[in-house]
Amino acid sequence: MFTPSPLRRTYAAALRDLRSSKSAVRAAAAQDLLGVGTTDAREAADALVPLLADAEGSVRAAAVTTLGGLDARHLLDAIAARLDDADSTVRQMAAVALSDLGGDRALAALRTALAHAQHDVRYQALLGVVRASPAEGFDTALGLLDDDDPWIAAEAAEQLGYLLDGGPDGSFTPDDEARARAVTALRRACEDGSAERPRLRALASIARVRGRDLDALAAVAEIALGRATVPGADGSELRLDAIDALGAVRTETTARETLERLARSVLPTPARTHARMALGKT
Repeated sequence: MFTPSPLRRTYAAALRDLRSSKSAVRAAAAQDLLGVGTTDAREAADALVPLLADAEGSVRAAAVTTLGGLDARHLLDAIAARLDDADSTVRQMAAVALSDLGGDRALAALRTALAHAQHDVRYQALLGVVRASPAEGFDTALGLLDDDDPWIAAEAAEQLGYLLDGGPDGSFTPDDEARARAVTALRRACEDGSAERPRLRALASIARVRGRDLDALAAVAEIALGRATVPGADGSELRLDAIDALGAVRTETTARETLERLARSVLPTPARTHARMALGKT
């Protein structure tokens, strides 16, 4: 039986429900404010401040996320304070909100968060710095390649690959010296034999190809073909990353042959779609 989607709260209703006795209602109201509170964003943001100290983590997470979306820069200190929240989701959403806010003060807070005791905060801070300042993010990611946390080290490798390939919007271009430093560090990461770092090795190989280090082509082709996998990782996502990287060097024989093989697949899989796109085919 068809059930219509519930109507989104009006602005007045969202403000009212921020004071509900039910945590699920408070969280939903905070989320809805992102859509209906933009006319008077400052007033909407100020109404969310009490929820930053709510007893429920889901409510605090919704509030801090919406504050980032409402561009509540006047509440930056209150948002940054949630980096020390007891709840991991709240901590991470606080870092994401700082990234959404942007600006010098937010970037400074993210720099500080790179040394946070909680790994989840440091992970999100890395992404935030890369987003806010690709040049600074490049050096930050380079320095985190040997981080004690394998997920942070792997994410640093992935971000380096994107930056070596021009950054998220294609506007970043590292100079030759920076590129050489990154490729050298990524090669070392590929040689890390630690049992807990297979994801780092895979993403470092992909980053090397994005950085036009063709010595990693064979390893990335194996990932793209699904022959090399990473235990516990999202294999399909890793394959697509590898395919996209091969597209950056598709004139090379190994890259082209791998992409063409995937593009010929009869089944309409994401891998086939990405391979065709990487080859410039529709």
